[in-house]
Amino acid sequence: MLDITYVIDEVRRGSGGIQLPAPTEVPPWMEPLKAPPPLIRYKLTVNPPNPQDAIQPDKTSPPSSRATDGIGTKSKLEYTRLAGGAADNEEIRLLRLLPGKGAAPLKCELVHVPLASPGEYDALSYCWGQPTPTPQATLHCNGLSVSVTSNLADALSAFRLPESPRSLWVDALCINQEDLTEKEHQVPLMGRIYRGASAVRIWLGNDTPSQPLTEALGILRNVHRLCVRFGWDLDFCFILFFDRQLWKESGLPDIADDAWRSVKHLIQMPWFSRTWIIQEVVLSRGAYLHSNSTSLPWTEFCIGFLVLTREMFLLRVDMVPTMSAYAQVLELILSYHKARVASTSLKLLAFLENHRVAHASDPRDKIYAFLGMHEELAGDSVYGIVPSYLSSVREVYVDVAMKIIQHAKNLDVLGMAGKRVTGMDDELPSWVPDWSKGDLTSALSYKTIDGTYLYDFNATVNTSAASSSCPAIFEGDQIQLNGFCFDEVATVGDVADVLLRKDSTAISVTAVVPQTMAIFLRWLRQSGSLEHVRKRYPDGRGMLEAFMETIFLENIPESITAMNPATGLQLLFFPSQVFKQQRLGEDKLSIVNKIHFLFGGVSLRLVGAGGFQWLARAAKRIEDKRPLNIPINGKYAPASNNQSQTFQTAYVRLRSLYRRLFVTKSGYMGMANHLLSAPLVVVYGRHDVAESSKS
Repeated sequence: MLDITYVIDEVRRGSGGIQLPAPTEVPPWMEPLKAPPPLIRYKLTVNPPNPQDAIQPDKTSPPSSRATDGIGTKSKLEYTRLAGGAADNEEIRLLRLLPGKGAAPLKCELVHVPLASPGEYDALSYCWGQPTPTPQATLHCNGLSVSVTSNLADALSAFRLPESPRSLWVDALCINQEDLTEKEHQVPLMGRIYRGASAVRIWLGNDTPSQPLTEALGILRNVHRLCVRFGWDLDFCFILFFDRQLWKESGLPDIADDAWRSVKHLIQMPWFSRTWIIQEVVLSRGAYLHSNSTSLPWTEFCIGFLVLTREMFLLRVDMVPTMSAYAQVLELILSYHKARVASTSLKLLAFLENHRVAHASDPRDKIYAFLGMHEELAGDSVYGIVPSYLSSVREVYVDVAMKIIQHAKNLDVLGMAGKRVTGMDDELPSWVPDWSKGDLTSALSYKTIDGTYLYDFNATVNTSAASSSCPAIFEGDQIQLNGFCFDEVATVGDVADVLLRKDSTAISVTAVVPQTMAIFLRWLRQSGSLEHVRKRYPDGRGMLEAFMETIFLENIPESITAMNPATGLQLLFFPSQVFKQQRLGEDKLSIVNKIHFLFGGVSLRLVGAGGFQWLARAAKRIEDKRPLNIPINGKYAPASNNQSQTFQTAYVRLRSLYRRLFVTKSGYMGMANHLLSAPLVVVYGRHDVAESSKS
């Protein structure tokens, strides 16, 4: 899973689709600090009951493709066959929405237009929901009464013009859902359709008591305005505690106002979770979020969300969305940004892995939803993959995995595979990724859509084990690989999972720190790093240094290098070293910091991993049963090594998420998929089952 700092760093470099002009004013927090204001104490209810948290996707309904979800089951449109074949002869249908006001009946016409020159039109992106046995709303199309979902009817009512017709592309109506041949032909064209639209109109729905969408869009708009004034490095703590007039002028709610939770509800809306919306946004010339009569440009949403979540998640913990919702939004923002500078380096596998947590009613659409986007951005025919809704999910996934390996000529896809329980009649081969299941753990072979590896290391030292241009031989469902035996896994550590709140996929806030400490303490003991501070790794490095580089995946961010991670770990787990250390990176290690490390280290030694795990579970049980009130004091501390330590914990937690530490017979350490078990031979190669060995 990506972290917020990485995404902000990528976006703010300026090369891409999300731009922020140079700040117009000097930020007040860059000036010398004045005398602190009187102490203020805010009391927040962190996790009050939220009925939306208990809503789960309906897994009992039969699979249906993305394009069937907007029409009620009793609709019956009469379609004229579309022309197709040659690229310059392709036809699509547009919905000509006739003018009307207020509660007047919705009236429209379907017209055929050439895809090469369709004229001006907007494309609709919306959350479709499941078809219901009874009509939810009715519109009149080509003289016939057609039943559609209420959300689609609300969207059409919102976008209808009072005096003139409006051309829209709405997949539920513009594709004949009962004609599989037409659907299989039109699905690959959707990339061109959304890219050709004048604008993509994202309909989020009307406000409800549990979904105050207009409020959330207003907060994000005001955060964006602050960014235009002061730049990316907004310091909400400074504004809140030192410049209350600026906070008031910004239009942001009071820090204790319940309005902040509306941002969480917005991000957890079903629209953000769907697979098909990715190409709809990424390929758009301009996208706009709509709710009621309020709209917000997509780029303003992106900047507002990134800056807001960087700091406000610490001030208002109740804003934190579920892990999957948060991951999906970060990936969507990064894909939109990087698609603007995309090249032929774009690969289908990168799209599939980047957006693995997205949902689709039909598991085959986890592949097909990216075909049009990949072809538009990379100019690639996507390895000859043709949508087939008559093929089984298993057949589609196996065929796609084979074609990716043959085309890419590497084994990156293996880092995304692993046996999982599926809803298929026959289980997938272990080397084929199950794209129907979301996975918050980024594979070590993960690439962003511009073709760059997220984790920049090379465990093979550029040694190739392949004997031909294709690194694998296929025999039916089996795959044959070449490699060199490096070592054997001797021990495997606990899975770095997270404790989730009851009836929710949100992290238990109070359980994060003690559970993280318990996992790392067990890993340290397993690796032998706690036996003696001077113990050496097989290559001569210190054990703590090797341990930290391993769990950081050999990518220690620049933002935390002020404090050597191995030094911090040594101070925390070796209390005897605390008073020998005089400095921590660039800062002098004060007596307060020494007492802090000493207290933590002694506690870890006395209580142990089991005690900290018990503490984490006890905190979670309390959090499940009743809301937690946390005070926020009006005390401001400039960024320092304390912030570096916070970033360090966050980076490590994200990169180790649902992985295991393993140790080989020769004493080498590595990070592996949570499915790893010992004993297992470690193959010398980047794409082995035990994702990577650190040597």
